[in-house]
Amino acid sequence: MAKSHLKKGANINVDMIKNLADVASKYVVTWTKSEAERLFSKELVIIETDQGYRVGRYHIKNLGASWAVYDQWEACVGYFTCKRSAVTWSLLFQTGKLTASRTLLKEDNLVNKLIQDTTYYNFRKQRAIKRGDYFKADLCEARLTGITGLLSRAKDDLEKTLNSTKYLKGIWEKPL
Repeated sequence: MAKSHLKKGANINVDMIKNLADVASKYVVTWTKSEAERLFSKELVIIETDQGYRVGRYHIKNLGASWAVYDQWEACVGYFTCKRSAVTWSLLFQTGKLTASRTLLKEDNLVNKLIQDTTYYNFRKQRAIKRGDYFKADLCEARLTGITGLLSRAKDDLEKTLNSTKYLKGIWEKPL
């Protein structure tokens, strides 16, 4: 039988052991956070979080009707109409494809503006019909018709841009 180094009536300092355990657990937590931040700053990793996604240095959060991209300091970088465009923009921007990322941001902002205009003119048309002002209702209907065509073309252009990003070199070669 092995001999114990403690004497038979020795007092164990429980408070000291609890403090050591707390310090060790805090060290493990801070180490894992620092290692995760180091990994995020060097590699493009896409991780699903409880609020959205984390792509490299950017957080992508779902706001219901749109997706917001936040940088590492929680400052809002931009709003996007869909998750795919937000993730693709953050990948393009972090890999140095600035022209493609600007084009994607511009097209997505145009789609977002046209969706808001469609909602606005549809509401104005319904309100004009309730009030009996058919001239304003016809005017809003004409604007809605024009915006609907622009919106469909803008969505097609955005889809083409998103589909063309899969052919860019330097983004999809690394396993994500």
